[in-house]
Order: sequence, then structure tokens, then C-alpha cells
Amino acid sequence: MEKVFSLPACAALISFPVLLLTYPSAANTGFTTLLAWSLVTLATQRRAGFDAWGAMLRTYWPMVAAMAALPAALLLRQVVSGEVPDIPYLYLRFALFALLAWGLTRLGARLLQCVQWGLVVGAIVSAVWIHGLAENGRPIHVGINNVIPFANLTLLMGMLALISVAWDRRRNFLSIGVKLLAGAAGLYTSYISATRGGWIAIPVLLLIMLTAIRGLSARSRTAMLAVLVGGMAAAGYCSSIVKTRINDAVSNITAILAHTGHRGLDTSEGWRLQLWKASLSIIQSHPLAGVGPDGFSPTLEAMAASGFITPATAQFGHSHNDILYAGATLGVPGLLAVLALYLVPAGFFMRHVRDRDAVARVAAVMGLATSIGFLLFGLTEAMFFISMTNAFYTLMVAICFAMVIARKDPPGVQGQPDARLTAA
Repeated sequence: MEKVFSLPACAALISFPVLLLTYPSAANTGFTTLLAWSLVTLATQRRAGFDAWGAMLRTYWPMVAAMAALPAALLLRQVVSGEVPDIPYLYLRFALFALLAWGLTRLGARLLQCVQWGLVVGAIVSAVWIHGLAENGRPIHVGINNVIPFANLTLLMGMLALISVAWDRRRNFLSIGVKLLAGAAGLYTSYISATRGGWIAIPVLLLIMLTAIRGLSARSRTAMLAVLVGGMAAAGYCSSIVKTRINDAVSNITAILAHTGHRGLDTSEGWRLQLWKASLSIIQSHPLAGVGPDGFSPTLEAMAASGFITPATAQFGHSHNDILYAGATLGVPGLLAVLALYLVPAGFFMRHVRDRDAVARVAAVMGLATSIGFLLFGLTEAMFFISMTNAFYTLMVAICFAMVIARKDPPGVQGQPDARLTAA
């Protein structure tokens, strides 16, 4: 039965990155398909499957606990506040990581590598899409997606596609060329979207990408990074889009620091600074449980009425910062949960980026890029509290994690080792 269900699971794995930005409801179906596959593997293996799953949970409990920390923080908040426990799927998805990762290990590392082609197509399709919309100026939305998370995800898909080049044979020019095109598409989407938060992440993602290349000294990596960043900086200096966005930011921040009334406050930079100030105030006032997701907007409205923030700032549904929003809505436990979501996976993948096994090594680099990329994106956007972005994070971390442990195949974790693993 596993073989019958493995085909739709693989199809979901490849199509998910493409559908995520174009048809989110179909992408959710793909995510659910992969969860169903995981349940099938447990059901068909019966006692042996549950024993092996339990071994995986015991061996990698820090990862499982970190991924489940955010829904746990919400549950704690509801209990402390006397509310009826109710964990929305937006939060519950993180807790399903343990089941999802188990099912993905059963597909085997070779089949999991197919996700690279979904990332390639996703980045290229997204770049073509936003290019058409940008002919009339910077789009605010791309389809139903806000342009900021759309651009961030496309950039990350392009960078992950570039990292996966390390899986290709040196003379596989077609595969390498398509992936280079996907990387350029990700960079182009970030550029044309004028999403400055994404621009901050580019040098770091490029540095992580360079770690996937074996045989380079630290000096060589530094030189390559300098050339790449320098080239993009020079191109940006010649770009009216980059100049305008940077000049606007400098002008607005200067006006805010000069305390010239409301000038600069009702701008992209001003709203974020006010949202961060409001969130810190909420954390100070409600450190244990926050005000809850449903209480955030009313609290902002009360702050606007008191003059603490401008009325326009109260229109936002989150803090434009993952850590501060979690702290404001779920208290300090929520803040720590988000940090765990970033840092524990990053630590796990960091331990494997120098692995001798090429599949595990590249998967670890991709996982590290995902966790660090989201950390950087989350400084100016609430990536974990948008359905499509938190789905992408959960699935990509699970895929990369599953590839690493599938190649390592610790005793008892996988139960019956997949023959494909020994052939890879």
C-alpha cells in the first residue's frame, strides 16, 4: 500500500512550491496529502512503525519540541486566560512536523530530492508573474498574496534551487543552467518587488549557498561573496528602484528622529517602528500570556485612541516582526517559541553542513538557508502568521530534516531501511 500512496506524495512534494504562490488552496491539499501519506506509513507498519517513530522522536526530540513550541505557547495562553483550548490550523501545522517528518523519511532521500524541481519552477513562474504586474509600478499584491511575503518566498526558492546545484554532476549543464535561472529569478523578484527586508537577507543567503560548495577555503568563499555582493550593490546603485526605496527610507527615518510631528510616522518605516514600540509595550504589560491573537488589533486601536501610536498604525493585524508579534500575543513563552523555531533547526542543520555525504550535506545547507532566511525575513514581516509562509517553512524544514536523517539512518529510527537509500 505504501507504494500506491507514494506516487501522490511525490507529486505533492514537487507541486507544493509552485502551487503555494499561485493556487494556495491546492498547495494546502498537497500539504494534507503528505500528512495522509505519513499516517498511511504508520498504519501499514503497525507496531514496528510506531516503535520506529517513537525512536525518531526520542532521538530528535529538540527538533520536535522546537517545532511544536508555538502551538504549545498558544495553548498555555488559553489555559492561563481561562479560554476554551482551540488551536487553529495556522498554529497546529507546526506541531504536525513530527508526523510529517516521519512520513517523509519513508519516501527516501532520493525521492525527497525531487522538491528541487518544484523550487525551480516556483521561482521562475513567480518571477514571470510579478514582471508582468510591475509594468505599472510596484504591485501591492501578486494574486491574493501581499507582495512582501510573495517576494521573500520566491527569493528563498531561488536560493534553495541554487544550493541544489551541488547535487548535480559537473557536466549536467542543462540542470545546472535551469537552476541558475531559478536563482536569478528569485533575485529578480526580490529586486522588482522593492522589498527591502528581503534585500537584507540576500548576502546572508549567498554566504550560506557558498557553504554547499566543497573544496573552497574560507578566503575563497569570502572573495566569491564579496564579488557577488559587490556586483549586486553596483547594479543597485545604477537602479532607480533601489535608489528610490533607499532614499525614501533614509528620508522617513530622518524625519522620525527629528521629531517633526507626525512626519515620517505614517510611512512603511514609521508604521513598523510604531508597531514594534507598541508590541514591546504589550509584552511589558502582559509578559505571561500576551493579549492573544484576537486581542492584538483592539489593543492597537486603544493605543491609537490614547495617542501612543498614530490611527493609521492600528490598521495592521500583526507587528511586522515575528518575534515581537509572538511576544505581544502569547507573552514571553511565545517569544521564546519563535526563537526556538529559528534556532533549533538552524543548529541541527549547522551540524551537518560539512557532512561527507553529498545528499545530507546539501539538504542541511538548504535547511539552514530556510531557517536563517525566515529569521531575517521575520525581522520586518510576520512570516509565521501567514498561512502560505508558515506552511512552506514547516514543509521545507521537514524535507531537509528527513533527508539528513534518512541518509544517516540511525538504528531504530527508520524501522525498515529503504533500499533506495543504500543506492544513493
